[in-house]
Amino acid sequence: MVLSVIIVSYNSSSFLELCLFSVSQSLCGMKIKSEIIVVDNYSSDNSCDIVKDKFPLVTLIKNDKNEGFSKANNLGVSRAKGKYICILNPDTVLKEDTFSKILEFYKSNLKVGFVGCQMIDGNGRFLKESKRSVPSVFSSFMKLVGVSKFYYSSLDQNKRGYIDVLAGAFMFVEKQIYDSVQGFDEDYFMYGEDIDLSYKVLKSGHLNYYLGDVKIIHFKGESTDKNFIYVNRFYNAMYIFYLKHFNKFLIPKIAAYFFFKLIISIKKLSEFGNVNFRVLGSEINYENKFLITRSSNDKFNIKAKRINPKYLVANKIDNSLLIFDLNSTSLSEIINHYEYLSKTNSLRIIVPNTNFYIGSDYAERKGQVIRF
Repeated sequence: MVLSVIIVSYNSSSFLELCLFSVSQSLCGMKIKSEIIVVDNYSSDNSCDIVKDKFPLVTLIKNDKNEGFSKANNLGVSRAKGKYICILNPDTVLKEDTFSKILEFYKSNLKVGFVGCQMIDGNGRFLKESKRSVPSVFSSFMKLVGVSKFYYSSLDQNKRGYIDVLAGAFMFVEKQIYDSVQGFDEDYFMYGEDIDLSYKVLKSGHLNYYLGDVKIIHFKGESTDKNFIYVNRFYNAMYIFYLKHFNKFLIPKIAAYFFFKLIISIKKLSEFGNVNFRVLGSEINYENKFLITRSSNDKFNIKAKRINPKYLVANKIDNSLLIFDLNSTSLSEIINHYEYLSKTNSLRIIVPNTNFYIGSDYAERKGQVIRF
């Protein structure tokens, strides 16, 4: 077995279905032995049914409670048979050649630890957490006050190069390296575990790489709502990381504890006092709807003007809802168009063999699932 893809899922069934389709397509043309493992963290939606019914070759592990991101991934990796593993979020969309490019790069570099890629959100915006520096109390404080240059890597987002920390939404590594550093630290329930793991790999003598020319979509809002629970978990994770790797003295530990607790309090008051977190859908009212297909066959009951992908290149479209049909349009075409089209439009994707289209306009909220 060459590659094992590990996906931890929790109540994100529609996005998981799109993710599994894209992963299957990316593995399809590689002519290598591979497997997909989904670890479900006690979802209350139909995630497990979708995996069993529509992706019968996927290995499904059902937890009887929400074990958190770290523990669930470690469980998935323990069942993996591949020489290489890829940790992947269920709200991601890959291109057909994503894994082939990553694997080609990995095999050409002897000291590679983790390999990551450029991530864009559902609105086509570059996600800065694709490439980060090792956090400190100073960089965390500067990020709090709005100066993030110390927290994120200065490497150009479209370049390839060495960085300190990769995002847990996409982490590609040789399994023996993952095992040698004992995988994710299960003290982290969610957030911070990718920073910790990246840093452990650096300390083991390997290098982490970011490939800016390999691009995927990470809807992000499906992983969590940006509410107080998120803020509390994130900065508590930073506190755990600080104590574990940078401090052995009591007084600085106490200072760090109160520092991160202060950050949590400030974040709670300043950002989340009056925000109304809503599912998208009621917020969207577009007169112009374009269904992007390769043919003019009316396969779906969607009241939309059907256009070919070439039309997007030749004509400027603004203030429209653009729906990409994966039954007749490639993953690569969708992701290539996403970045520039999303600046003035809202984008959605039809998952093959389904009756819905999905997408997200905000990285901070749950996305939209519209059935037709």
